[in-house]
Amino acid sequence: MYWLLKNSKIIQTSTKHIRKMSFQSGNNKNIEYIPINEIKRPIQPDLDLQKVDSMVSFLKGVPVASKTCTLEQAETLGGELPALDVFLIVKREQDAQGNMIKKKHYFSFASCHRLTAYSRLQEEFPNQEIKAKCKVFPTTENQLKLYLGASII
Repeated sequence: MYWLLKNSKIIQTSTKHIRKMSFQSGNNKNIEYIPINEIKRPIQPDLDLQKVDSMVSFLKGVPVASKTCTLEQAETLGGELPALDVFLIVKREQDAQGNMIKKKHYFSFASCHRLTAYSRLQEEFPNQEIKAKCKVFPTTENQLKLYLGASII
């Protein structure tokens, strides 16, 4: 059993409930498939490489167990990892011809094992565009500065 803060009250809940819920993105339904090379990870993650390896295997269609996911759980995911949580900033920039365009910048501060698994898959298949399922959170530069300090993008 786990204890969870819900509607300003502490409640008891099961492990099953916790795994389906995300404090940051539980209610976000804004799903996009984004090329992995467009997602920036500005803070270096601390990784469990065995977990990353099992996710890469899963993405290749061969589910395997890891410390945090049994083979049975992996097989019930339907061939797709849970969505990455990413922030989106849209900036007006000049293109090569001098035209003003809206450019999307994606940042991830969570989902580090999944992001690394997709990145490894991209390295293995450099001629293919690998896209990751993402929950997108539109944000501002000022909000992103809370994570990064003064230098962003």
